[in-house]
Amino acid sequence: MYQYLLLLDTEQEREFFKKLYKEHLKEMYFTALKILHNESDAEDMVHETFLTLTEHLSKMMNNPPQKSWNFILTILKHKCYNLHKKKKWVMDDDTELENIKDIFNEKPDDRMERLEKKDLVLKLVKQMKQSYQEVLLLQYYHELEIAEIAEVLGETPDNIRHISMRAKKKMSKILKKYGVEDSHGI
Repeated sequence: MYQYLLLLDTEQEREFFKKLYKEHLKEMYFTALKILHNESDAEDMVHETFLTLTEHLSKMMNNPPQKSWNFILTILKHKCYNLHKKKKWVMDDDTELENIKDIFNEKPDDRMERLEKKDLVLKLVKQMKQSYQEVLLLQYYHELEIAEIAEVLGETPDNIRHISMRAKKKMSKILKKYGVEDSHGI
């Protein structure tokens, strides 16, 4: 904890950070471990989250405890999913090599259109309510299964399916409004 305290400017920030560290360290570690299934990676993501928190303490200090915890959890989950995604890009079998060959064989105009649609969808998802955002991003961006999403969010798989279905219907309506065809099930 000492290395984090050195990054803070005021005694008030240090005290607040110590409190967050003591209250949330174990829960953060177990959350990261649930997502990553690797102790070392979980420890690294908790460390990175605490480093990020040192930059945002002033915003958190006046928040109620639950809002602070939600902020911490959001940062931690994003770091874990980003690491998980990076590790998926490790090429260790021919299937991934085939996918890369497909990308290079794709026509530039088709690729640009696909990337523009993906960018639009991500922007629109960020405008949806929080529960829809979380489920859609975990399901499509981080490629988690319903059961995994339920575990991460502390919900039942049935509830996640319902949220996903409602979110996809909402997204489909929004995409139609923008004149984008809904060819990927969102």
